[in-house]
Amino acid sequence: EHALLHQIAGEVSAERQHATIAKLVSFGTRHTLSDTKSDTRGIGAARRWVAGQFAAMSKDCGGCLAVETPSQVFTGRRVPNPTEVMDVLAIQRGTTDPDRVIVISGHLDSRVTDVMNTTADAPGANDDASGVAAVMEAARVLSRHKFPATLVFAALSGEEQGLYGGKVLADYAKAK
Repeated sequence: EHALLHQIAGEVSAERQHATIAKLVSFGTRHTLSDTKSDTRGIGAARRWVAGQFAAMSKDCGGCLAVETPSQVFTGRRVPNPTEVMDVLAIQRGTTDPDRVIVISGHLDSRVTDVMNTTADAPGANDDASGVAAVMEAARVLSRHKFPATLVFAALSGEEQGLYGGKVLADYAKAK
């Protein structure tokens, strides 16, 4: 088994992770309350890009990843108007123990100092494009292998507004 672990570790690409971080930064802001319609700016464009990347990874592994986008609408102190908070998940079903679930997550949303500023550039390279890049690279590498347990690769939203993406994921997991 140590040989497999070394093999998997050797498949991780720092260049791909850097490119993912740069792509996420290129959306300008990924604030939870930012634009959801644009193809080039805001949380919506970022979510669609991540979902597309997960779908491409699934194609590469013969459909081994189910891409899901659970969401809920929230209103709160940092969400003054009802807002859809959507996570992007890639789920790799386990082979022999699929009810045992391992989750790796990062959060897609970013912000500037003023948590309510939804339009200023908020590159969020380290908070948390780097986490999402790690999740996506783990999905790319691990989807080439089979595991007893189910793996869930999660790009959460709404974390800077109050951990809403985590609630979406928890409620989704409970329902499933």
